[in-house]
Amino acid sequence: MQNNYPRIYSLSTIGIKQHFNADYLFHPYRTDFSGESGSGKSMIADMIQLVLVGSSEFKSATEGNKQRDVKGMLITKKGHSSSRGYIFLNIEVSQKKYFVIGVYIEGTSNAAEMFIIQNGYDWDNLTTLNKPVFNKDLLIDNKIDTLKNLCERIEFAMMKSFRRKNYHQILYDNAILSLDLTKEETLKTYANILRSFSRGKGFKTESEDLKKFLFGDDEKNAIIEKYNEEVENISNDFHEHKRYSQEIELINDKQVLLKTVLEKQKNYKTIYTEYLIKKFSYWNTFKKKTITEKLKIDEELNFKKNELNFVENELLKLKIEDLKELLDTKKKVDELIKRDNSKSDIETKFLNIGNTKLQIEVAEKWLTSHDNNTKRVNKWFASQQLDNNNKTALKEFSKYLSTNNILDAFKASNWLTDYKKENKEYPKKIKELEKDIAELESLSRFSDLNNTESLVNWALDNLEFPLSHLLESVLIYFQKYGKVKPSDENSKRYVPFPEKLFHNIDSNIKDKSEHGFWLNLDGVYEFITHSEHRALNVQDPNDIIKSLSKLKEGVEEKLSKLITKKQNIEHLKNTLFEYSSLEKHIELFKRKDELLSFKIDESLEGLTEDSFKLHMLAHNNKTKILEQYNSLQKEYEELTSRKNLLENYQKRIKKLETNLFEDDITIDAQLIEERIASEGKCLAEKEENLKEKEFDEKSFFDKQTKDIINQPKLSDLKYQLLSTIKDLDIEIEQKEKQLKLAQDQITETRQINEQLFKSKIKFNENIEETADPENGGNNSFQAKASKTQLAYIEYLKIITKDLPYDETASIGQLANYLLPTVFPSTKVDEDLIENDIVDRLSKLTQDIQEIGSRKVEILGSIFNDVYKVYTGYLTKINEIDNYLKKGNRGITGGNKASLTSKNSIHYPENWLTTFRKQLHNQLNYTGLFSELREEIDINEMMIKAFQKLGGSTKVEPEDLMNPKSYFDLVFELKLENEEVNSGSNGQTYAANALLCLARLSLIEERDKEGLKIMPIDEAEGLGSNYDMLHELAKKEKYQIITMAIETAGEITENGQYIYIMNENNLANVDSFVPPLGIFSEQVTEDIDQYIQSLSDNE
Repeated sequence: MQNNYPRIYSLSTIGIKQHFNADYLFHPYRTDFSGESGSGKSMIADMIQLVLVGSSEFKSATEGNKQRDVKGMLITKKGHSSSRGYIFLNIEVSQKKYFVIGVYIEGTSNAAEMFIIQNGYDWDNLTTLNKPVFNKDLLIDNKIDTLKNLCERIEFAMMKSFRRKNYHQILYDNAILSLDLTKEETLKTYANILRSFSRGKGFKTESEDLKKFLFGDDEKNAIIEKYNEEVENISNDFHEHKRYSQEIELINDKQVLLKTVLEKQKNYKTIYTEYLIKKFSYWNTFKKKTITEKLKIDEELNFKKNELNFVENELLKLKIEDLKELLDTKKKVDELIKRDNSKSDIETKFLNIGNTKLQIEVAEKWLTSHDNNTKRVNKWFASQQLDNNNKTALKEFSKYLSTNNILDAFKASNWLTDYKKENKEYPKKIKELEKDIAELESLSRFSDLNNTESLVNWALDNLEFPLSHLLESVLIYFQKYGKVKPSDENSKRYVPFPEKLFHNIDSNIKDKSEHGFWLNLDGVYEFITHSEHRALNVQDPNDIIKSLSKLKEGVEEKLSKLITKKQNIEHLKNTLFEYSSLEKHIELFKRKDELLSFKIDESLEGLTEDSFKLHMLAHNNKTKILEQYNSLQKEYEELTSRKNLLENYQKRIKKLETNLFEDDITIDAQLIEERIASEGKCLAEKEENLKEKEFDEKSFFDKQTKDIINQPKLSDLKYQLLSTIKDLDIEIEQKEKQLKLAQDQITETRQINEQLFKSKIKFNENIEETADPENGGNNSFQAKASKTQLAYIEYLKIITKDLPYDETASIGQLANYLLPTVFPSTKVDEDLIENDIVDRLSKLTQDIQEIGSRKVEILGSIFNDVYKVYTGYLTKINEIDNYLKKGNRGITGGNKASLTSKNSIHYPENWLTTFRKQLHNQLNYTGLFSELREEIDINEMMIKAFQKLGGSTKVEPEDLMNPKSYFDLVFELKLENEEVNSGSNGQTYAANALLCLARLSLIEERDKEGLKIMPIDEAEGLGSNYDMLHELAKKEKYQIITMAIETAGEITENGQYIYIMNENNLANVDSFVPPLGIFSEQVTEDIDQYIQSLSDNE
């Protein structure tokens, strides 16, 4: 299979007459469409032509009863004023890589819209698709949509419509077409070639038609256009030589000053113009951006206001429903109150008798548990009450102990084990502790050398060390009395004179023992125990400090512990004795585990003795009480039900009234009904208003959370919307201020433009500028522009000092004053002053030196171009003739096509040669036409020269400048002996087709890649000429598309696709019979299924 890329992979139709929605796969080499007349096969060539050429040059390739136009291809549906349809080609540019090109047709116009489908966003360099597109891919919900909508809605690729020239430019740039069809002449020729391939009407072989077909008019038109431009530049002033010389002298004298002014002014105007443009563009960009932003905010504000109106309507609906509910509930309450007023005492009676009934039931359980013995029940009750009271008392006592932080001390004390004994022993314990504390305090003073009461100080001064244990014990013993006389209230002994006590003390010590000794105090003996600690048995009294310090530390520690112990014992005793009935509660504490585990019978919890008696009394009257209960129960239940309902109604009424009405207002049925009516009217008006604005309720609900239709959520949403609307109003106000500022700046810029430049600056509103030229202080663009303006004005003051002008003079005034011949008025184009001076000098010089030679130069240039193009045509004619006569391009009957040229009898070739030589001589000499320079125009010069050299008198300059005028073409069939043969229709068609191929191959393509197709209609009528074209097309890598009643030529294996078309001329969608497809060895009636199988295999 040949690799002739790019090639047509498939043709697809949507909504096209006789084809409906169809896909036709094209074989890379040959595709045949066969069928009877009216089966739609000839439309294949028309559709390909329309897609490749466009509707402007489209003509049907086949004759019919009436003109076949573009919109006539569409299926006309009953009841519809217009139809629409698509025709498109999948172009395979490499293996399994595709572009889609096509047209969209509407029944209202014969102008088809061109479109392209690709896989990228760059429309200059297309990106291929990975799979072809078929008709179903462009149907939206199985419907034919407009091209605009389709471009926006398809998602699998990028689709875009184009104007015809842009469309052809893209196809040419991306090597889909080898011809540049943006050129009108090329487009017409290509369309004619396609129709000629299709045995189209009107392929003319007369000389003028052939010349136009092969070469067009582009080169002729270019020569004439060039000539006309040159003629317009010729000046007829030949009498101003002297004046021109004087003028040149004046210009050279004054132009330096004018150029200097102009240079400074240009500099000033350039910078100031750039400044104004930047300023205008900046504020215009800012304005457009602000307008866009404001429009978005306005749109959002209107949308939010509609949403708010809708939410308020929903709230109003709920309010009306609440009002209706309030009215209905009030009526129900009135009915219930009237009904129950007479039965208000039933509830009290029933509740009382009910309580009595419960008492009977409880008493019945007590008696049942005690063999129905009342005495045993009474005894049981008393026991339960006693234990429960003791338990309660125990808990309160325990709580008291814990609250006062003595619980652990109490548990560890003798108060718990033996209250009476501890109460008796307590004073003794306290007295012993006080004694021990006193002794330790004495010992502490003894060991404290800093204490004046310490006897150690006296001993250090009066006794010899080391002291004996006996003397140290005496010192320690009498330390507790001290040396100072005590008060009378606290009278005890004291030792004012220790020396007297220790005088001959050894003789007064009696009866020593292990524990102590007796001391004789003038006849009174006192027992003194040995001291526990030795501190004074040191040799050096100075060492006693360390011993006494150690002794004092031990004494102080013991003293602190004894004082704490005494305080704890006293606190425990005092706290306990503050509790009443202490001994009783201590006894209960001993039974703690027993009492705390006790649990009173549930029926007795909280029951007093009086209440117990009432229970027993009620049981005695059991029969009578139960009768009363049963009689009241039903009435009470009905009353309770109504009462509960009434209470719920009243709660609901209170809530509704609070929500719906203000405080301190009488709310009756009439007020509610009036409110319902007024709110309902208001709601109807609001809903109608919202309906006119086409508010989309469904979209609103879709974006909200579920269960939004309730008052709290709607209220929250309302306040959110109010807040949003407020913010949006603020944003709009800000944008309006910004717009006013921008407009003021734009107006100011235009005013400056008018004042300084007479509005010559044309501001482009499409330029975007984001930098403010006034920012930057002295470095800003505004500051720079002002500086250059000031510099220009100062220079004008200098140069206008001796002129009739001041610094306000314009460039035009100065130019007119200095160079009046160049600038005859004060109105000048300042941008062209230098060019005007140069041009004027050049023109003056040229007019003086070569005032007549210009015409000769023009004619010489033009006819050189004519001759060059003419010889090029002859070369191409010879190449085409050689192409037609190659060995494999023979036509049946031994014929071959021939294209030859011959000299024109009306425009002889030698005229071109001779006239060009004479024109060349005029550039070197001044002879010919010199007498006609001033009197005869250039056209007359050309015609007279043609006549002098033997040309006709009836001739136009355009004909002389047309390269095709100098030859004629002869296109004919010739036998091998060069005999001309008129040829049959098939032979003529073959010759015409060869000429078309030659034009494409030799004139236009020049190795440019692109589609190569040859659509052949009525191919079976060509006979063996078809085989010749078949082989030539294969060699040239053309795709052949044949349309015939019977398949033309040989059917080759794997070398072609065949479609057998059915007659569908009058068919509709339901009666349409699709073609039979033959794809190599596979035959199918379901082409769509076959195409799908190819996609699946890929």
